[in-house]
Amino acid sequence: MTPAGNGKEGVSRDRPAREIVRRLIDSQGSERTEGTTPARAAAGDHLYRELSRWVGPDGCHALFTRALAESRNEFAPLGQIQLRAGSEPYIGGVVETVAAYGDTATAKALESMLIHLVELLGRLIGDDMATKLIERSSFAYERANLTSHSKREKA
Repeated sequence: MTPAGNGKEGVSRDRPAREIVRRLIDSQGSERTEGTTPARAAAGDHLYRELSRWVGPDGCHALFTRALAESRNEFAPLGQIQLRAGSEPYIGGVVETVAAYGDTATAKALESMLIHLVELLGRLIGDDMATKLIERSSFAYERANLTSHSKREKA
């Protein structure tokens, strides 16, 4: 782990974490047209499922809980968001939060939580490993979507 401010860039620095989260959101939002928040919630749900395979459901839930707690200090909409281990969807309270705060504010808040998650994971297992795990999970989802979309078109 490297101390903050030493000039080295990695997942634990805001910009790379933001880029990773944007790519993950983009992979989830391609078929969503009802606003920006659902893509972010879907990205969080997907990331929870995929990371649970590597760090276990309890460890993954602990990472998400910590990321949510850190982000709540910056974004009031996250006060209504619940993380529900073992449930589908994993991230709850999204509809109610959008109704109370609007789509844009809720989307920014959820994105902040995901960025905090990526940063935490990078600090725990290393930036390179965190990047690889997240990118593999994202690419696996994209491949599955492309395959199912191709099968639907042929049918």
